Amino acid sequence: MVFLLLFLLFLPNVVWNFDKIELEDIIIYFPLKVDYLAPFGCATGTSCDDEGAGYIPSAMEIALDRINANKDLEVFHNLSVNYVDTSKIAGPMAARNAAVNNTTMAVMGLSRDCYIQSTVLNINAKIGISDICEMDLSSVKGFDQTTVLMNSQTNSLAKSVVYFLTKYNWKKVALVSPSTTLSAFDSRVRSDLLDALTVNKIDILVDSRLDPMADFTEKVKDDAQKARIFIICDFSSNANLLRNYLFKLGELNKMQSGEYFVIGYIAYNNNYQWLESSSRDQRLLHLGSMDINDYNLTENDLHEVYKNFIVLSDGPPPAEPNSTWEEIKNQVTEKKAMKVCPPFCNTSVSEKVVPRWDRIKLLFDGVQYLADATNDALRVGSNIYQSSIFYEYMISRQINSVTGVTEYVDGFGAIVGSMQVYYHFSSSNRNAYGLFPCARLGQTSLKNTQWALIDYSEGLSIDFVNKSAPKDTPDCGFYGENCGPAANNTFIIVISVGVAILIGLAIAAAFLYKRYRYERKLHSLFFMIDRNQIILKKHTNLMSQASLRSMASIHGSFAAASQTLRDSHFFIEDYGNHPPQDSSQMSSIFHTGSTARANPFGQFPGFGVSSGNSEDEKWHQLKEFGVGLFEGRMIGLKRIYRTDVELTRNVRLEIAQLLEATNSNTLEFVGMVIHSPDVFLVHELAQRGSLKDILDNEDMALDDVFRSQMTKDIIAGLEYLHSSPIGCHGRLKSTNCLIDGRWMVRLSSFGLREMRSEEEWQREEGVQEGKDDLWTAPELLRWSTGLGQCGHLLVQKADVYSLSIVLYELFGRLGPWGDEPMEPREIVSCVKRLPSSGKKVFRPDLAVIKEAPQIVRDTVAAAWTEEPLDRPSLFQIKRKLKPLTVGLKRTIMDNMVSIIEKLTDKLERDIAERNEELEREKEKSEMLLKMMLPEVVADSLKLGSNVSAESFESVTVFFSDCPVETIADAYMVASGLPVPNGNHHAGEIASLGLTLLSAIDAFKIRHLPNEKVRLRIGMNSGPCVAGVVGLKMPRYCLFGDTVNTASRMESNGIPLRINCSESAKQVLDQLGGYVMEERGIVEMKGKGKQMTYFVRGEDSELRRERIIRERVKFASLKKAKIQEKTYDFE
Repeated sequence: MVFLLLFLLFLPNVVWNFDKIELEDIIIYFPLKVDYLAPFGCATGTSCDDEGAGYIPSAMEIALDRINANKDLEVFHNLSVNYVDTSKIAGPMAARNAAVNNTTMAVMGLSRDCYIQSTVLNINAKIGISDICEMDLSSVKGFDQTTVLMNSQTNSLAKSVVYFLTKYNWKKVALVSPSTTLSAFDSRVRSDLLDALTVNKIDILVDSRLDPMADFTEKVKDDAQKARIFIICDFSSNANLLRNYLFKLGELNKMQSGEYFVIGYIAYNNNYQWLESSSRDQRLLHLGSMDINDYNLTENDLHEVYKNFIVLSDGPPPAEPNSTWEEIKNQVTEKKAMKVCPPFCNTSVSEKVVPRWDRIKLLFDGVQYLADATNDALRVGSNIYQSSIFYEYMISRQINSVTGVTEYVDGFGAIVGSMQVYYHFSSSNRNAYGLFPCARLGQTSLKNTQWALIDYSEGLSIDFVNKSAPKDTPDCGFYGENCGPAANNTFIIVISVGVAILIGLAIAAAFLYKRYRYERKLHSLFFMIDRNQIILKKHTNLMSQASLRSMASIHGSFAAASQTLRDSHFFIEDYGNHPPQDSSQMSSIFHTGSTARANPFGQFPGFGVSSGNSEDEKWHQLKEFGVGLFEGRMIGLKRIYRTDVELTRNVRLEIAQLLEATNSNTLEFVGMVIHSPDVFLVHELAQRGSLKDILDNEDMALDDVFRSQMTKDIIAGLEYLHSSPIGCHGRLKSTNCLIDGRWMVRLSSFGLREMRSEEEWQREEGVQEGKDDLWTAPELLRWSTGLGQCGHLLVQKADVYSLSIVLYELFGRLGPWGDEPMEPREIVSCVKRLPSSGKKVFRPDLAVIKEAPQIVRDTVAAAWTEEPLDRPSLFQIKRKLKPLTVGLKRTIMDNMVSIIEKLTDKLERDIAERNEELEREKEKSEMLLKMMLPEVVADSLKLGSNVSAESFESVTVFFSDCPVETIADAYMVASGLPVPNGNHHAGEIASLGLTLLSAIDAFKIRHLPNEKVRLRIGMNSGPCVAGVVGLKMPRYCLFGDTVNTASRMESNGIPLRINCSESAKQVLDQLGGYVMEERGIVEMKGKGKQMTYFVRGEDSELRRERIIRERVKFASLKKAKIQEKTYDFE
């Protein structure tokens, strides 16, 4: 391998005739094989997406001959092509077969929509080179990209347009494009153009989408008044949109004035027949072979129109500027004329048909591009069959096209692309005056992304009508707004009046339309519900006493049964099922085949339906209330005791008002079921029954928060009804105050006053007769025509009366009339009777609610007065009861959460305070411990470690006659342990003694001011043993003769002197800087005669230098105090 590379390096011009190249891990055999995928078999058919496929084999032979004979390719030797007809095998399958073939190094061709084919190649890590693929590379996800796209990118038009707009400083343009459905590629071209205009801050004054074949004269007139610079994107064949729009501008004499300019775009793929034709009829100024007889234009007009008009197209360069490209064109044409038929060629193609030079150009460039990349890879010994390595040689490189134009492949595997510029001029060698390619726009280098103009032989020289580029905006603006106030006053007034009229008409139209929609809705049966859509459910009121007794037999007591029913007042099941047999079933809300929720009306316990199978029988047997399943949710059915309902406009209006009543404190109305003779109102199903159910349950304790929240919710619901189109409630009672899952009160049974005014009430006889009227105001009891004939104000005052009875019941919990012994019908009769003059009206006993707050008792008494106008308004009641609801959240559940949050915060604060106190005590304990023990020893004890006794070779012990608890009258200090500090222990003890003597000299005894403290100090140096003694009360003790000697030095010392032993003096001499005085030999108890010395002073500067110098070696010296003074005591 190395020899081969060296050989190639020194002989670069040799043409290699070997059949293989041996690499480290593979042998490359020549010729290299490439599969070319195209629909060769249907090249002339209309159903193929590649009509240029018929030219590929002929052109490929010429391309292969050029490549295989190219001596500049030092290592690349030979290339062969296998043609795959995708008209007989699906493109993805063909791509897969090529991808899994180990002898195929790359795949070329592919279709226009090559996403699947490219994905197959990416998955199998096979190199692909497509010349017509229009895929968006940003859509490739999940696999490494191995496909290179040779086709021009969708942003080429955007870059070209921005180039001209920037060159001539055009900032305001009009964009015209077809309204017909565009291909995915064309849609991305238009989208990229819009993005580029936005990024470059170019205003799009007009964005017209037009049918190319339609007459849009008026549209052109309107657009010409709003813009001067037009960009026309035409993706159709024969340039229909561009031609029609341009010639319409000419008919309006806009182009001839020189104040307009058009930048047109023609899709080469749909117009190559005439763009490449050399026929004068094809290349005249008529844009193709189309005539101009349909337009009011002359040939001279066209000459003027075309002066301010350029065309951009994504076609290939012409042949004239480049001899190689012209030679290849001639060879392809000659090969066709010779009828040479390689595989899949089409000899039936007419000689007059223009070849697809764009396909032929891309084929030659693709083959040359593959050969160059392969040569570069083999030259350095890379494996070209390993796509992850070989693909790096395919991207970010230059392509020297056969057309003479330099192309570039970016780092994403897509050619940067370029754009052909067409302009009108007279060509002598073409013998025509028309649109011809004169320049090309493209990138000048791989790194320089700025586009520049590349001229051909003719060159681009725009001959503007007025000899200069037109402005994008008239001098006075499109509406004269730039020519001063005087010229624009009339225009501004006209525009303002017109806008005001339009706004007024729009508001009126919106109002009328809304009115029409509303009336149309009223006349429809929008509220009707087919009863077949409702699945009836059997339900049992588990809050009744009979049910409680049954439950008690299961649970053992009424209290246990009631506790089980706290969250489920009703048991609901499908017909044919049986009640649950255990508490877990009864207390659940949802059961298999049924849903259990509370009775939202709760007026009569025990309502149910027999288990008959007839649907009509089930509905007929519903009494006051029923439960069903409608559209996946449980609903309540409220019977209206009428056999038929006349749906007048007022009735429909009331129903519409109910449907629009959406408030958190009112029950949602769903619709009506009318199936003679049954009429039912359909509401959402409350989950916890009515307020009366809660109050009647003696096992449920109610606190002040509950009562206050219920009061707040009821008043809020009444406020909403009184301010809504419904106007009032009219039937307020505790059975109509329902409780939802969040323990929020939801008012029900309001509205429909006219429809229910003639309702045939099924009143119970006997003891319970009249019980539904216990909450009704006396004026309504006396009104025989029903609620439908009462005014809103009267019923609102009646609602205030009913509210007082509900509050009385809520705070008393003895029913709406407390402990009144009379039967309901007798109570109603007494209330209904007009009171005699001077006689007290008949009302419940306020003594029942004596435990209630005084503001509640006052409110109740004021609200049930006989005269309606004397009763307070809801606003006054709400303000009166405001102290009850201060600080309450929206619902009881929210209040409970708030209480828990407050308790949590308090606990957190208490815990934080206790932790802080604990930390303070801990710090005190640690400080005390460090005062009693050395810091190192204290730290070890805190960690629970055992502190073993240590032997120290040399320490200095200090004794003074200051009293301390454990050693009588002596104060003991040791240096050099437990952290050794070298010989510095003697110096630190000596400095300590000097500091103490200095402090005593300045100290005054308050009761003996003329006396001084006569401190004796003794010090000795030598070995000792130190350790912790005791577990519960540890003490750090020193043992050894050194300690005893130090004690003797103190006891035999002289006041205000530091008595020093011989051993300590030797250490101080080694340190230096201390003033010593020989005292002489002193007889000591147990020690005999000892030589002693006095420490008289120190050189503080010398000590400072010594400590600073030795701090790095002995960490304990960092805490040493340095005195600024030398002491000498006489």
